[in-house]
Amino acid sequence: MQVNGKAFLHTEGLTLLALLDQLNIPRDRVAVMVGEQVFPSGHIEDVLLKPEDVIEIVRAMQGG
Repeated sequence: MQVNGKAFLHTEGLTLLALLDQLNIPRDRVAVMVGEQVFPSGHIEDVLLKPEDVIEIVRAMQGG
């Protein structure tokens, strides 16, 4: 499994929400892409992850 371009050890039963918790990433401030499926901030589903998944996590930032 890859997370933001880096190898990440997949464990059996790992879900997307568990991954975010494991990485200490607040669910309400990120958008996540699993393969071609996009989960916008605030609408992240608890999908079961597979060893071959490629995941991109984008943090929302405030700025001007």
